[in-house]
This record gives sequence, C-alpha cells and structure tokens, in this order.
Amino acid sequence: MNDYDFSSINDKEFEVLICDLLNAKFKLELQSFKSGKDKGIDLRYSTPINKNSIVVQAKHYLRSGFDQLKFKLKNEELKKIELLKPDQYIVVTSLPLSHLQKNELKEILSPFVLSENDIIGQEDLNRYLREFPDIEKRHFKLWLPSIAVLTSVLNNAIEGRTRYLLEKISKGIKFYVPTKKYDEAIGVLQKQKLLLVTGQPGIGKTTLAEMLIYEWASKGFKIHEVENIREAEDIMSSNEEEKQLFFFDDFLGANYNEILNDQKTESQLMSFVERVRNTPNKYLLLTTRTVILTQATMRYEKIGHSKLSREHFEIYLGDYTKFEKALILYNHCYFHSLPELFYRVILDSRFYISIVQHKNYTPRIVEFITDASRIDGFTPEQYHDFVLGNLNNPQGIWQNSYINQIGYFERCLLNTLLTFKGTVEEEVLQLAFQSRLEYEKQDNNQKLFSGQFNKSIRILLKGFINSVMSEAGTGKKFLLRNYSFINPSLADFLIGFVKEVPDEKKAIVSSFCFVEQLDKFSPSKSVFSLEKELQVIIRNRIDSGIIRCNKYEEGKVSIRLITLADCLCRFCPDVDIDLALFNILSAANLGDAAAYCTNEIIFIMQNVNVDDEPQTLKIFEKFNRDYDLYSESNDGSDSLLTMIRRIMESYADGVIDDQKRSIKEIRDAELLYEHLDDVAHELESKVFPGSSFSNLDYGFEFDMGHWENIIAENLEEEERIEWNREGGFVSSASTSEDQRNEDAAIDNLFSQA
Repeated sequence: MNDYDFSSINDKEFEVLICDLLNAKFKLELQSFKSGKDKGIDLRYSTPINKNSIVVQAKHYLRSGFDQLKFKLKNEELKKIELLKPDQYIVVTSLPLSHLQKNELKEILSPFVLSENDIIGQEDLNRYLREFPDIEKRHFKLWLPSIAVLTSVLNNAIEGRTRYLLEKISKGIKFYVPTKKYDEAIGVLQKQKLLLVTGQPGIGKTTLAEMLIYEWASKGFKIHEVENIREAEDIMSSNEEEKQLFFFDDFLGANYNEILNDQKTESQLMSFVERVRNTPNKYLLLTTRTVILTQATMRYEKIGHSKLSREHFEIYLGDYTKFEKALILYNHCYFHSLPELFYRVILDSRFYISIVQHKNYTPRIVEFITDASRIDGFTPEQYHDFVLGNLNNPQGIWQNSYINQIGYFERCLLNTLLTFKGTVEEEVLQLAFQSRLEYEKQDNNQKLFSGQFNKSIRILLKGFINSVMSEAGTGKKFLLRNYSFINPSLADFLIGFVKEVPDEKKAIVSSFCFVEQLDKFSPSKSVFSLEKELQVIIRNRIDSGIIRCNKYEEGKVSIRLITLADCLCRFCPDVDIDLALFNILSAANLGDAAAYCTNEIIFIMQNVNVDDEPQTLKIFEKFNRDYDLYSESNDGSDSLLTMIRRIMESYADGVIDDQKRSIKEIRDAELLYEHLDDVAHELESKVFPGSSFSNLDYGFEFDMGHWENIIAENLEEEERIEWNREGGFVSSASTSEDQRNEDAAIDNLFSQA
C-alpha cells in the first residue's frame, strides 16, 4: 500500500474518491451533487427528519496550506453551515493535519462537527484506502504515479532511455483522462500480446501508450523503449518467466529509416513480432500514424501480409465524445494551473463549449492553449484570440506530418482534394490529380510514374484521408468510392499553407479541370484571393475548353456552358472576358439551360458590359437581334415558353418540397398551386411584355390522392410529436435528451464553486 498526497487527481476526481471511501467506511449512502456553487454541500446524507442530516465538504487544497483552509472554513463555510443546520458536518481535505490542527478546526465549526473524527485529513484517507484496496485499484491515477510504484518501476528500467521515459510518464499521469479506449486497449494487449495504437497527429496515441506502459511496469514488467529491431532482439530474454514489454514509439515514422533500411530488416521485424506473440510474458506495443503503416504495408510484402495489418491488433484513436473532450480540457486547466484570469475566459459565455465542439479540437491543441508558459503576459482578450487562433489554424498539428512524412506527389494530391467541397468521387479526383501531375511534369520537370494516383491514395488512407463507398446508378446498381479529409483541421491547415505559398496556389489554379474546384476562390467566400495573373489562367482554361463541369450530365451541353460562363463572370472580374463569354453563349441554348441555372443566366446578363465592346451585342443574335420579332415568331415563342416551363418546374419542385410538411388540409395545397400559377403568369408577362397567353400548361397537375396521403402523414407526425411531449419515447427525442444531459454535465464540470 502506498501513502498518497493526492496531487495526481483534480478536485472533481478527489470528490468522487471521497464519496466512495466514506460510503464504504461508514456504510452510508451519500448523495453527490453536480459541480458548482454547492451552498456548502459536496456530499449529503438525508433522513426523513433532516434532509441535511450529514453534510460533507471536500477540500482538495493541492496548492494551499492549512491557514487558507482554516480561513475558508471560518469566514465562508461556517455561514453556509448555520443555514443548513446539519446533525453532523464532516470536513475532508487532502492536506496532512496534526492533532492540534484538527482541534482548531473542530472549535471553529462547533457544534456541527461532533468530534475530531469528523475532520478527515491526508493520513486518514490513506488509512481508509488500506482498508478498501478495491477503491484504490479503481482510482488508478492515485497509485500509478506514487513513489512506491515509481521506485519499483525504475528499478526495472535497465536502460537510461527507458528510465527517462518512465519518469516522464509518472509526471504526466495527472493530465490523463481515462476514456473508453483505455479499457479497450488493455483488453487487446492482454489478449493478443501485440497492440498497435494508430491515429492522426495530436489525437493522443503516445499518451495512451504511455499509460499502458506504466500500468504494465507497475505489474513488474521490465520496459524496453527500443529504436530498431536489432536492439529489441538483443535485449529479449530467453527466460520465459522474465516479464518484458517492448515499446516502439512512432513506429515506422521517426524510426522509418532505422527499421526498414535494408531488405533483411523486413523479415527481422516480422520474426520479432511472432517471437513476442509466442513467448510467455512478452508484449509488444507500437504507435504510428496510420499513413506511415499504410505506406510500409504497401512497400513491404511481409508487413502487408503480417499480423500488423490486421485490425484486431489495432486501436484507432478517432473522435472523443463531447464530454470526454470537456474532461480533457478541464484537467489541463487544473493541472497546468491556468491563471484565474484566463480560466475566467474559458468560463465566460460558456467558451468551453465552443472549444470542445470545435471541428479542430485535439488533446494536443488543448495542451498547447493551457500551457502557462505560452500565455505569460497575455490580456484576457489576447488569450481568447490565442485559443481561437490555434483552433482555427492548427498548423502545429499537421505541419510535420505534411512536410516530412509523405512525398511530394502525396502533398499534391492533398492540395487537389482541398479544391473540392466535402467528399469527391474517385473518378473525378483522379482526373483532377492527373491534371496536376501534367502541370508538375511541364512546369516543374517532375518525373511521373504509372499508377501514381493509386499509390498516393494508399499512402494517404486513414492517416490523411477517408474512403467510403456509396450506392449510385438507377436502382443503385453499383458502388462509387468517395474520398474526403480524415479531419476538418487538415483542410484548415492546408488553406493556411497554400495562402503562404504563392507558387502552390498558382499550381492549383493552373491544374483546375472542373469548375467545382473554383469554389474556394469565390470572391464571396474570401478563402483564397485571385490575383490578376490567376484570373487570366482561369479565363484561358475555360476558353480553351480544359475546365469541365462535373455538376451536370454530359448530355446537358447548354447547362454546362452557362455554368462556365457564370464562372468567367465570377472569378475573372479584372480581366477581359467578353470574347470568351461570347464563344460560350453562342454555343448554348438558353431554353435548355434555364431550368437548371436560372441564377447563373441572370448573373451573366447583369455582368455583360454591353456598352464596352460591340461584340457583346452578338450575344443577342440568339434572338435575331430584335427581341420583339424573335419572341413573336413561332420558333422564338416556343423556345421562350419552354424556358418558362423549365424555370417553373424547377421553382415548383423547390417550393413544394419546402412547404409540403406544413400542409394540414386540402385547401392549403390548393393555395400552394394557386401561388405557382401566379408566379408563372408574372414570369410570362416579363418575357412577353405587351402580349398575353391564356390556358398555358405549366405542368402543375393537382393530384388529390397524393396530397391526401401527405396530409395524413403530416397529421400523424404531429400526433407523434405531441405524444413525445407528454412523455412518450422515440429515438430522436432520446438523442436530444442525451445531448442535453451531456451539455448539462459539461456545464456542471465547469461550474464554479
């Protein structure tokens, strides 16, 4: 049994420990309360006569002494106690207390403290823990960093490097927040004797591995932090009774050259893995970025077919729950001794919620923003900006992996993926990447290799990008592979990187082959600026037909042409586009395009500079130069009416889709169709000024049966919602309730005492 000073647990963890110990020691059923302004109560035992029969106050004065504890109890807590009128008041503190100090506190809190036994200090808590070893075992953050465990662990650390590692781990245990992945990792390592911890940079791979190392060390295992296979082979004991755990940190990453530097090492690695798994009391723990493992399994045949590539040996650290993120943030604030001035910034307007919900959240960023040495001299406003700045632009998380651990063409592929929004189909990404490769060959004299796309994809999978399959085709007859970034923070890093490297931005623009890739260069979004040189490149690529439109089917030529014309107007405001615009519009049929890109047509017409160049007037040759003659001719009127019908079809689909869930009776549906007729006739009057058409069919057929079904579904849904308000259960309501409970738990965690 160890004697603890309780410095490895925070105040919330201390309170949970006290509840467990007092309930076990005194056979009580103490009630615990949410963190926050407790009005003098941390724990309470109630009876029918007095709901505050026993009141417990836990004071984890890790950084304070007895004088401050006495002052707090006398000047603040005593007033609360007098209002509560408990039959018995118990003070528990992590401070060591002498007999005289206990007497002094008893006198201050009399008559509510019945005896010195109601003043529980550090020595008493250690005595209780000796009585209840199961409680000690559950609160592993107590005993892992203890002096006794550390001494035992270091005695088993033969190598100086390993000794340093274990000392470092012991100091960092207090920062660790156990999550469900910890228990899962223990189970895999115990069962398989081999564990590979993988994940993206900054997610906590090494931290999880270090906790496992220390726990194994506390069980009498000798820990060997190794850097190459030969070293591991040399120190592995043939004695099956000797307990050994071998640890490779950043396996195949920082150690890539040392581990796989010749053809022999590949076999040596696999031989060592099998030897560990088949020898009693030997365990192997590795961490790596998944991108590096993928690269190695692709390059080295034996690794690709080995146990290392099988997922049941792997713990992948992905997203944490929101509450786990909050625990990590709170723990770092507490143990980094974040100054009160800055902790108030975290609390103000629930800023902690913005932090834990931020798409770029990682434990590494939390450690960075709570490190007091980085924020010395900041004002509260500067600290707020510092936190947001690191979340919005997490350069430190991705920079090393991006620059040092993947190749040039992999970086090109990532920057190509950046130009698309969300997920992108494999065929589209491959074509866009091929365009980038052609640019690299012509402008940068890069030597290209066959199969480069597939090679780069395999390297980037999981470590940088995700791959998912989706159903496609009529009746969903086949599957399409789609790619996206593994974490939004990577896209944010790449945006920051490209902004700082003009040559890379030029390479991206010079490689565009789909209009969708222009999205982040839109002036309305202000992600990337478009200098005049880049506008010229875009104009020329559109005019030469290099840039395509992936958005519409191949057969819809006019729609694609109108979209390209729209791109000219939007992305090339500072260069002459009239000739290119005329070339596009001359090949387009506005009637075909109108239903799908009405907004684009309007935008184009607003941006055509009719008075500047005579050639822009040729745009209206589609209407025989004289719009009136064109609109009154049979062909012209038919074309314009077709355009109106298609515009209205598109408009009607959107309006009906938006409104149908609010339709509760037939008259509402009838009014909706009357509105559509009014819009159609108003459009008619604008296209054919001075003319009138009657009984035109715009396809607005009112299907009574269809709407009766929709109304029945809407009424049923309304009843379901009402039933749920009255206490019924549905999964969506349950999800909302779970979310509210999680948010409340986070608020309680950060509430101030």
